[in-house]
Amino acid sequence: KKPKALVFVDFEHWSISLQRMYGLKPDIKGWRDRLARDYAIQEIAVFADFSGSLGYALPAIREVTNQIIETQNPSPHYKKDFTDFIMLDYIYQKAMTARGIDTFIIFTGDGHFASVVRCLTGLCRKQVGIYAVKDALSNQLKSSATWYCELPTEEELLTKYYSVIVKNFEYLQENRNK
Repeated sequence: KKPKALVFVDFEHWSISLQRMYGLKPDIKGWRDRLARDYAIQEIAVFADFSGSLGYALPAIREVTNQIIETQNPSPHYKKDFTDFIMLDYIYQKAMTARGIDTFIIFTGDGHFASVVRCLTGLCRKQVGIYAVKDALSNQLKSSATWYCELPTEEELLTKYYSVIVKNFEYLQENRNK
């Protein structure tokens, strides 16, 4: 029997870090499918300010969940990003109200989440897994979790590099006689 899991995704961390550091976009469906092999996913909640450049991902996110929490700050004068605060509040609420959940899976690299992870593992006696972008995961968060996984995987990186190499060879071939 698979453990029942709730999943919380800081899509700003995933998308922006992955793009800046590796030139990749999140494979949302592939990631969810890998999770579903090991967990009975009860809910996936995705958090971000989708009003700007992250709006591109909404159709792909909707393929895996309708639980999309828009975190845009409505104030034009105050530019603070509310994603972490809203996500933390949501996780604490679920910790207090969700019954029969074995595992909380949080996709973020931010050290601000270490306290909620300690609460979930210590007080609530839950397993807590962290997904994060490689080289963008707080050591404090990493050490608080039951387990963690950093993306992209070696396979995803190799696929990206092979694609770049093939494109370079094609370019060289096309421009060889020019």
